[in-house]
Amino acid sequence: MLQHSSVAVLVCLLTAVGCGAQMHSDDGPTSAMNGLSPSSTVSFEAAPAADASSAALPTSRLATDKEAVKRRIIYRADVDLVVEQFEPLPERVEELVRQHGGFVSASSIAGSPGRPRSGRWTIRVPVDRFSEFLAAVRLLGEVRSVNSTSDDVTAEFYDIEARIRNKQQEEERLLKLLAEATGKLEEVLAVERELSRVRGEIEQAQGRMRMLKDVTELTTVTVTVTEIKDYVPDEAPTYVTRVRRAFMSSTVAVVATAQVLSLVAVALVPWLPAPLLLVLAVLTLRRLRRRRS
Repeated sequence: MLQHSSVAVLVCLLTAVGCGAQMHSDDGPTSAMNGLSPSSTVSFEAAPAADASSAALPTSRLATDKEAVKRRIIYRADVDLVVEQFEPLPERVEELVRQHGGFVSASSIAGSPGRPRSGRWTIRVPVDRFSEFLAAVRLLGEVRSVNSTSDDVTAEFYDIEARIRNKQQEEERLLKLLAEATGKLEEVLAVERELSRVRGEIEQAQGRMRMLKDVTELTTVTVTVTEIKDYVPDEAPTYVTRVRRAFMSSTVAVVATAQVLSLVAVALVPWLPAPLLLVLAVLTLRRLRRRRS
C-alpha cells in the first residue's frame, strides 16, 4: 500500500512539472520575464508604429488635425431692405452694430428733397455674432433679398502657416551661413541675395495670413436700405397700390422737372441784360440810318 501511495505522489509531481513546462513554452520567454500577457505585448509594440505614421504626415495636415475646431471660413452677406421712413434708419443701424460688437467700415447716404432716400452700409461683425446680426437686420424693414455666401480657406491658412515655418528655418540657416562665411565677396553677396529673397517670401506669406485672419474672424455684411412710401411686398401688389405708386412716381418726376426748370431760369437771369443791350444797339443803328436818309 505504501508503494501504491508513493507511485501516486510521483505521478502527480510529474504531471505538475509537465503542465508548468507547457505554460512556459506557450507564454514565451519575454512574457515570462516581464510578467506581461501576449495582448499587452502587442499593444506596446503597436504604439511606435502609430507615431511613425503620424510623423510621416505633412506639416499642414498635422496643424489641421490639432486645430480641427478652429476652421477658417469667410462669411459674407448682402441684405436689401425697403422702409417707409428712412430718417431713423442710420441711428438704428449704428446701434445694432454696437450691440453686436462690430463696426461700420464704409457707409453712404443719398437722396434729395422730394425724392426717396437710400443708404448703404458695409459692416464687419464677429463671426460668432453673424447669424444673430443678420436676424436683427432683417427686422429693420421689409426684406427684398438676402444673399449669403461662405468660403472655406482652412487648408490654405494652414498651408501658409507651414510655409512660413519652413521659410523661417531656411532664413535661420542662411543667417548662420552668413555669420560663418569667410570666403570670397561673391559668395557673401550670393548668400545675402538668397536671404533677401527668403525674407520677401516670408513677408508676403505673413501678409496673406493676416488678411485671412481678418476676413475669417470678422464677417462682412452689406446692408442696402431704400425709402419707399407705403411699400407693399412685390409678391401681391394690388391695383390701388399700383395706382398710388404710379401717381407718386409721376408727382416726384413733375416736382423734379419743375425744380430743374426753375434752376435754369435762375441761371439765365444774369444773361438777360446782354440780349437787351443787343436789341437796343440794333434799334439805335436803325434810327441813325433813317435820319441820314
